[in-house]
Amino acid sequence: MTAINLTDGPKEYAEFKIGKKVKQLHFNDDLNLEIAQTQFKVGKILKELSDKDKMKELDGKSAYEQRKYIENLYGKLRGILTTFFDKYFDQGTGAKLYQLTGKSTERMAAAFSMVAREYDELRKERDDYINSIYKTRKALKLSKKA
Repeated sequence: MTAINLTDGPKEYAEFKIGKKVKQLHFNDDLNLEIAQTQFKVGKILKELSDKDKMKELDGKSAYEQRKYIENLYGKLRGILTTFFDKYFDQGTGAKLYQLTGKSTERMAAAFSMVAREYDELRKERDDYINSIYKTRKALKLSKKA
């Protein structure tokens, strides 16, 4: 029989500080899916912002129309990020983060990226831990056979 100890191993949460508030995010299915969905939505908007054909099309428009187009995309991006931060860091955190970043949607996106990277790092630590357990068990079994 093999016993699996689910309580040992690396932590499954990360702490983030926004302003003076510290929040622990516990990485579970809901958060993982939300991170993936937010990354997908953010990626689509960033792709639109770098779409060369669309930018060429905007060349023929007035400066006002160009600005409105870009403002609209930044507004969508900020809305997506605000929704994420409000959901996982308490209501109002998205607007607060926007203010703390000097009203920079790109810096908000960078903060979100840090959350996603932290999750990736914790996942790697967990996977490394699991691999080390199985390598140790395998070596132990081989030594008992010898």
